[in-house]
Amino acid sequence: MTTELTYIWHDCFVVRTHGAVLIFDYWRDASTAGAKPIDVSPRFLDGIDASTPVYVFVSHHHKDHFNKAIFRWGERFRDIHFIISHDTAKFIRYMLRPGGTYAGYKPNPYTVTEMRPGGVYKDRLLRVDAFNSTDTGNSYLVTVGERRLFHAGDLNVWVWKDEATRAQAAAAMRDYLGILDDIRRVTNGEPLDLVMFPVDSRLGRDYWEGAAVFMYRLAVRVFVPMHFCLAETPEEAEQRLDDACRFADYAPEGPFCVALQRPYSTLVF
Repeated sequence: MTTELTYIWHDCFVVRTHGAVLIFDYWRDASTAGAKPIDVSPRFLDGIDASTPVYVFVSHHHKDHFNKAIFRWGERFRDIHFIISHDTAKFIRYMLRPGGTYAGYKPNPYTVTEMRPGGVYKDRLLRVDAFNSTDTGNSYLVTVGERRLFHAGDLNVWVWKDEATRAQAAAAMRDYLGILDDIRRVTNGEPLDLVMFPVDSRLGRDYWEGAAVFMYRLAVRVFVPMHFCLAETPEEAEQRLDDACRFADYAPEGPFCVALQRPYSTLVF
């Protein structure tokens, strides 16, 4: 069974596998940026049949990972499920609370599952294991059929080495390694078929360290960088992308690495 991965923007990917569609961390559709508001229906929805099982994942509520307009997708798809982090549920509690004074759109509560690190969700098609993050919210391991797909959210070694003390850097790495140990226990050493992971050169020196350590500690078949789109100018954005593609620096002997560089770029594996 093949898996099709489509890059939307920043941390958002659409995965088609085993008859289901998985959508991770939708914020905006960059292919419509400038022409429409960010809460328009992204055009990738037009390619999904209304009867297809759709799973929408939110790692955390930060504005570059979440857009509350996703819940309106429930009007388009009969079999849709939203898997959101605890902090996201808290952030939109006015939308999830029965009754109340909020008069805007509310999702069907039966389609929303709140997950905390250590939690497991299962249904007829997939299993979701939620892990902690070194920022906020969750990272997710999704098992669909024989495929293991990992979306890191904001899991990374968030250390600005040019500014951090040695103690701060050591503490950040210790926290990070603890989460990787949790992932390894759940996978029992079996490889992850796909990993979507932040490689953000705004961190400065050794910005790729989190990715390098991840691939050293865990077996990975396909690695796809993300979280490289935040920039002040087009030139800076291109540099962030170039930095994310420096696989020789952080995966010289690692797995197959590929950067989907433009919105709607697709990888089939």
